[in-house]
Amino acid sequence: MREIQVAEHKTLKLTNVLSRKVEVEDMGNLAIVLTQMHNFIRSHDAMPVGPIVQCVKMRKGPNPTAEIYFMQQVNQLIPRLDPGYQMDALLRVRNCLYAHYTGPMSYSNLASQKLDIYAFEHEIETTGDSYSVYVNQDDDNGVLDVFMETK
Repeated sequence: MREIQVAEHKTLKLTNVLSRKVEVEDMGNLAIVLTQMHNFIRSHDAMPVGPIVQCVKMRKGPNPTAEIYFMQQVNQLIPRLDPGYQMDALLRVRNCLYAHYTGPMSYSNLASQKLDIYAFEHEIETTGDSYSVYVNQDDDNGVLDVFMETK
């Protein structure tokens, strides 16, 4: 039986995090964006550490929009950043709903959907921001951890 494990009150902690916002025009070329990001890291004598993290931040208002960011931990702070990049020595997101997904990547969006349903059923208010950590991935299957920030 397949199961997506869910937990409450989890903390996402990342150190030396390089972030890049994915612009609308880049949505069809995500592999290129990731390659550019890794080239930027290496060009500053740094190395990627751990998996890629995709952050989706929901902007509320009359016309709600989603901002998407790619994040990568690196082995050192990068002092000089090109436009479009941001560096955080420490990123800590507390009090998250958490889902652990293992299975076909084509169904990985079910982890976020399960957290939305869990929040609804348990009357938990979320901020709309979520972080997907791509722990492991091959052609068909993968392991994904999703952190959904709560209020």
